[in-house]
Amino acid sequence: MGVLIYSALLISILVYFIGLFPFQVWSPNEAFYADASRRMLETGDYITPYYNGELRLEKPPLTYWFVVLGYKLFGVNEVGLRFMHTVLGLLLALVVFLLARLTGQSTRASTLAAIIILLSVPFFVNSHYASPEVPFSFFISLSLLLWQAYYRYKKFVFLLFAFLSSSLAMWVKGPAGFLLPAAVVSLYLLFTDPKELLKARYYILTVLSLAVGLWWHVYQLATHREAFLKVFFEENLKRVYSGGDPWYFYLVDTLASFLPYSFIFYLSLVWVLLRKRRELYFFFAWSLVILFIFSLVKQKIPVYTMPAYPAMAILTASFLDGQEWNRIKVWSSLAISSLLMLVSTFGVFYLSLPSYLLLFVVSAFLVSLKVPKLAPIYSILSFYLILLFGVLPWLEAYRPYKEVGEILKAQRASVYSVGHFLHSLPFYAGKEVNRRESPRPGSLVVFQWGTFSCKPIYTFRAYTGSESRLLKYILDVKRGKNFSDFGVCVAP
Repeated sequence: MGVLIYSALLISILVYFIGLFPFQVWSPNEAFYADASRRMLETGDYITPYYNGELRLEKPPLTYWFVVLGYKLFGVNEVGLRFMHTVLGLLLALVVFLLARLTGQSTRASTLAAIIILLSVPFFVNSHYASPEVPFSFFISLSLLLWQAYYRYKKFVFLLFAFLSSSLAMWVKGPAGFLLPAAVVSLYLLFTDPKELLKARYYILTVLSLAVGLWWHVYQLATHREAFLKVFFEENLKRVYSGGDPWYFYLVDTLASFLPYSFIFYLSLVWVLLRKRRELYFFFAWSLVILFIFSLVKQKIPVYTMPAYPAMAILTASFLDGQEWNRIKVWSSLAISSLLMLVSTFGVFYLSLPSYLLLFVVSAFLVSLKVPKLAPIYSILSFYLILLFGVLPWLEAYRPYKEVGEILKAQRASVYSVGHFLHSLPFYAGKEVNRRESPRPGSLVVFQWGTFSCKPIYTFRAYTGSESRLLKYILDVKRGKNFSDFGVCVAP
């Protein structure tokens, strides 16, 4: 089992970098970070993000800065766009490993926890996609790792950097970057060591952390007051009470989002309580606090609970590493791995992908026979390899954004958009695509068929839904749904 665990870790790291293949920018969400970061690099304004010439204050700037760093290393392209997110995903796995070791878990269990977080669906996807989710989860997890180090070794420097790490989380997604780790530590101490909560250093450092973490918010409040307050209300307050999802949304969503070990995670919670595994209580509190907080929020989005996943990975790995309840572990692992292998096999045939991709499924099946508890890891690896080598290249044929962008970039004329707006075009065109005004004579116009009258110099078909919902996007491409004809012309 040990050799297969370390082999799985090496394969996972390799697959992470394979995921950096230059697939085009995903629309609409990733396009915001791609273009706004490109503009930062061009203008030197790293404080206030602008997407397509429009003020964009939905998130603080740290995610954009990571993208800019990637651009400086690899150029303004898809690899540069996603490189730092992949690095942060791998560093998060290291943080999970260190957390597990710090709290007494074996090297094998700690390695398994790192693999579980690497291969959980939201982390794998968002580590290859420019968005705030992985940086946010990384800094929250780093903050809690540093707090654990302080609590065990009583060295103030660890506590100082724990608070500063939460400040960096605020640079990614605002006040939640402080509230989430603070809630986890507070609940844990409340039940295990309430006197620790009375120490003045926590409250002094809270002031420092908030001052460092909220500087961008103060700056934008002073310089773009009306726009900032509108966005801050919608992003941080309105979502708390506006939405219709049931309170148990995340309990159900976790079954899909924490694949391949979602069911075993729920078993691990029961095991921790029944066996009174005190060394795991911190991770128990961590996972449940975040799941509970976001269950109270009316508007529910699956990625919101990603900061709980590092703790969930450690609980799951510790449970799997033990010798108790082996029969249910084996049968649960075989059931989920069989399901994943069936889905992968069906996907190859349904999408008419090359049959050699099934070798990945066969390899996962052979591992399942040898070490059933590791079967989910190898089956999800085979699923991701089919995704990277089969599904995503197949999708690229239906994504004309780079080609259209090159046409727009080659002309000096200003560019307008009429009809459905293709969010990736400003990035690939390297300039603003005006969607607020009527096209001027002599300008280039990207128009949805039937929305503008002119003779096209180039025509193409494009998807009009959200590519961020990948499963729906794949099914729509297969069925030819939610596509529209577009053209590029010179405005008369």
